[in-house]
Amino acid sequence: MKLCSTWYLAGCLGLTLFFSACKKETIEKSRLREFNLTSTVNGGNYDIKVALPENYAASGEYHTLYVLDAKLDFDLVALECERQARDRHREGVLVVGIGWGHDRLDDYTPTPSKIGSGGADKFIRFIETELIPRIESEFHAVPARAARGILGHSAGGLFVGHSFTNHNGVFASYLCLSPSFWYDDAIVLRNEKVNREQNRTGRGNFFLGLGEMEEKMRPPFVGFRSALQTYYPNYAVQDYITPGKGHLDSKETNIKRAVTFFFDNI
Repeated sequence: MKLCSTWYLAGCLGLTLFFSACKKETIEKSRLREFNLTSTVNGGNYDIKVALPENYAASGEYHTLYVLDAKLDFDLVALECERQARDRHREGVLVVGIGWGHDRLDDYTPTPSKIGSGGADKFIRFIETELIPRIESEFHAVPARAARGILGHSAGGLFVGHSFTNHNGVFASYLCLSPSFWYDDAIVLRNEKVNREQNRTGRGNFFLGLGEMEEKMRPPFVGFRSALQTYYPNYAVQDYITPGKGHLDSKETNIKRAVTFFFDNI
């Protein structure tokens, strides 16, 4: 069943590319590291940002949260992680922002279509085999699935869902905001069924966020949430629908709730 018309689909996926919130705060420069990484897996050239936690020490080991669409969302996520750690009087986490190495719709889509080339499998192989090893070796990230999370919005949320269904061994925590699960006739929901038996015995955490006004996004969102609640007993699952908000204006609230959920479960 087609959940949205083609023009709506392209708009849902592309809007975030042009949206930028006013950010009055940024991470302290002394705790920000930046580098460029060219992938041998997919040929993409990615700008990477790493926010070190307060009181970062080379002798420590840190949980890691990987953030898609870093140009749009890295600062907000990094600042929220910093605030959560401070308020909880606990050790912070590494926040790793992944910039755009290709058109985002090429990297984030799991199958090819008119609006994306379906490069998600190669993109996650880049993350798993090239980016994660560097973060673990240079920044003292805990080298374990249980210590890794990923956050994405819109097409990034679609990629988060695909990571869960098809590459479940990479991350344990999934923060999935306004996910474009309508893509390719809800391919992520179909993949969940195909891979359910091998994934359901694992442990982890899954947060789903949406805006109340995202009516055309809601059916696959509800279907995926139902599958998580029914078939994954070892996962902490939480969802939140932001009242009165749409695709973009629900994002800040849902990021903050997702980061809270992340800290509650690591």
